Amino acid sequence: MAKEIEYEAKSMLSEAAYRQLTEKFGTKAEKQQNDYYDTADFTLKSAGAALRVRRKKGSSVFTLKAPANGGLLETHQPLTKSDEQLLLSGALPEGEVQSAIKELIGTIPTIRHFGSLTTYRMEVPYKGGVLCLDHSVYAGTEDYEIEYEGQSLEHAESILTQLLAEADVPFVPAKNKVARFYEQATP
Repeated sequence: MAKEIEYEAKSMLSEAAYRQLTEKFGTKAEKQQNDYYDTADFTLKSAGAALRVRRKKGSSVFTLKAPANGGLLETHQPLTKSDEQLLLSGALPEGEVQSAIKELIGTIPTIRHFGSLTTYRMEVPYKGGVLCLDHSVYAGTEDYEIEYEGQSLEHAESILTQLLAEADVPFVPAKNKVARFYEQATP
C-alpha cells in the first residue's frame, strides 16, 4: 500500500503536436486501462476526489486521488480478481483505499462503475521528474495531452511551460482525465 503526493502540470495537445513530441522523445507507448468508480450521486467527485482501477502489464491497482497540500494525495492498493468482482458489485474491498475514502467522506459508500478510458502512454524521466505523453480513447472520443510530474507544483509548471515553448507548442489548459471522461460519459 502506497501513498504519495503528486504534483503535475498538463496541457492538451493537437494530434500533430503529440506526434511531434513523441518523435522527439522516441519512447514506446504502453497501454493502460482506467476504470472509473463513484457513488451514484458523485459524492467522491463532489469532494474533489477520483476513484479508479488501472490495469497495465497484467496487474490492477486501485487508487483514490484526493486534494492535498497543493497536489493530489494518491492512495494505492493492488487488486485481486475477487476484489475487482467485489467492486463491480458496488462494494469496496478492504484496505488502504477504503480507509482513505471513509476518512474523506465519513462513510463506506456503495459505488458504481461508470466506464473505462484507455490510454497509450509514453513515459520518460525528464529534468528531475517524469514526462508523460498520452493518447486517450474513451466514450466515443479521443484526445492527446502532455503531463509533467514534478517535485512541486511550481517545478512541474515551470518545466512544462519551458518544454512547450522550446517545441513551439501552445499551452492549452487541460482538465484531468477523469473529469474529461465524466464530461463525455455521463449526461
